[in-house]
Amino acid sequence: MPKHILVAHDLSPEADRALQRAADLARRLDARLTLLHVGVPGADAEPARQLLAARLAGEALPRAELHLRHGQPAEQILAQARGLEADLLVLGSHHRDSPEGFAGTTLEQVLHASPAPVLLAVSSEPAPWRRALAALDFSPCASRALRLAAALLGAEAELHALHVHEVAAIHAGEDAADLAFQGELFDALMDKERAALPPGHPRLSHELRQGERGACLQAVFAERGPQLLALGAHSRSLLAEALLGSLTRELLEQPPCDVLVAR
Repeated sequence: MPKHILVAHDLSPEADRALQRAADLARRLDARLTLLHVGVPGADAEPARQLLAARLAGEALPRAELHLRHGQPAEQILAQARGLEADLLVLGSHHRDSPEGFAGTTLEQVLHASPAPVLLAVSSEPAPWRRALAALDFSPCASRALRLAAALLGAEAELHALHVHEVAAIHAGEDAADLAFQGELFDALMDKERAALPPGHPRLSHELRQGERGACLQAVFAERGPQLLALGAHSRSLLAEALLGSLTRELLEQPPCDVLVAR
């Protein structure tokens, strides 16, 4: 369970949403919160200090600090995450009018190298999540994402785990024996994950679907309307080719809800 949450703020409305989410989690988890702003070298930091100090005071957290640094944003965020030993890093969505899109953004650079799980907070509703979805593929990082999501959710929430047995749509249903075997493996994995959860964990359900990953995930989103998506990232490089391939990049470019990425 996270005990020190680091939230990066660039004075944008998106960063305000990230601060609200991080503050809510800090209250519920009894965690420390550090608010970080990275300014332009040589610029006057006092206006940002006053603004963010007021924002932080408005959250009325018992253990909160404001840090101001200057330099390249991604480098400073990663350095602070390591130096402060944060165990959850919260960011707002990248700016959609950025000329380079997702590629090259601070978010992409941080996701490639963050020592801590990253929560991309995009929802304008800071209320606790009630519905979450975790995409599992039998990898340790995907299981870590599931467990962290469970720790961040309240007991009244539901966490739904999805495993997709990926086949082309034209071949769906052709190999019943392989699908049954995948189902047995997934059931065993979920039994193990349920047994590892502490008391007071959210309701945990799971399902196996066969088909193309993108189509299956989109169908589950439409049916369940999750407010949090938990993903495992297999590599410190080429995150867009991680768990869901090009779909991961699409989810991060236009996140349908808050997104949690764990290694």
